[in-house]
Amino acid sequence: MDTTLALADAYQRLLGELSRRLGAARAELLLRIDPRLPAQIVAQCENASIPAGAAQTLEIPISEGDIEVGRLRIEFAPTSPLPQPSELSMAQALVELATLLIEDRHQHTWGLQLQAGRRMLAVTEEELQRIILDIHDGPVQKLFAVSSHLALVQARLEEYGDTALRREIKPIIERMNELMESALQEIRATLSGFRLAEFEMRPLQSVLRGLAMQHEALTGNQVALEIENELPQVELPVKIALYRVLQEALSNSYRHAGVDRHEVRVRAHEGWIELIVIDEGRGFDPPPLEGPGATERQEHIGLRGMRERVHLVGGQLQVLSRPGHGTRVIVRVPAKEAV
Repeated sequence: MDTTLALADAYQRLLGELSRRLGAARAELLLRIDPRLPAQIVAQCENASIPAGAAQTLEIPISEGDIEVGRLRIEFAPTSPLPQPSELSMAQALVELATLLIEDRHQHTWGLQLQAGRRMLAVTEEELQRIILDIHDGPVQKLFAVSSHLALVQARLEEYGDTALRREIKPIIERMNELMESALQEIRATLSGFRLAEFEMRPLQSVLRGLAMQHEALTGNQVALEIENELPQVELPVKIALYRVLQEALSNSYRHAGVDRHEVRVRAHEGWIELIVIDEGRGFDPPPLEGPGATERQEHIGLRGMRERVHLVGGQLQVLSRPGHGTRVIVRVPAKEAV
């Protein structure tokens, strides 16, 4: 269930019922979702058309204690009687109560899902390490054994001297060795990319610096990492999410942007940790990542993975890009400190 849509639907139903009871032609409910931003429209309805400039408008403040958190804006036709003060007072109390109840239910429901998702981040990381170990102890060891046998066959072939059999088989053996070594190198690079980063033991800045150095070693590209001041000791799911998002952003930039340098900025600011990954490469037209039209296409699996990891820790993701103008990935997650 999309909790954002469910919350919007609840506000819409509340506003529709209020405007009907008060005989309003139009109504808007504005709430301050982010305390640092002005109130925004969360629901609106129109029951009748009113000529421009002819409406009788009333605004009712919505407060939590002494703090105004929004407004109920109501418009009436010029000939309609306005509600009595007692009706407006009752409407205000009803809106404030309903808004608090809806928000509380929303936070309770979504909070439980969020906690489960955060736990799953850690569990998934453990499962990923088990898969890596299985690959290392299984297929990788068998490939090493095949490589050893090929080397033995090649050595025995040298004993035949310059014969037609040796001239025929030697290039085949050499090509098999090249393919085997290439496969092993690719597997090693992939496994090292997903190796355990000791998330629990190391502070966030150390984890991110290690990832930047690893990317440079694997690709030859430069990662200009700038960490502003000291980062707080955040919870394990936040560390995992930021590590994996940075890993995916750098990987995408390396594969698609056509650049040999990436810029990464990290800072703690006003209760949030902000991570920005910048390249000056080819750029692209990003798909929508939020709302009903958010992409679920297979080719966007990397972006979808970043989105889901960020959402699970209560964060926000933006991908800003256009062809020929580079790409900027912006991540903001709550900087709640580990206990």
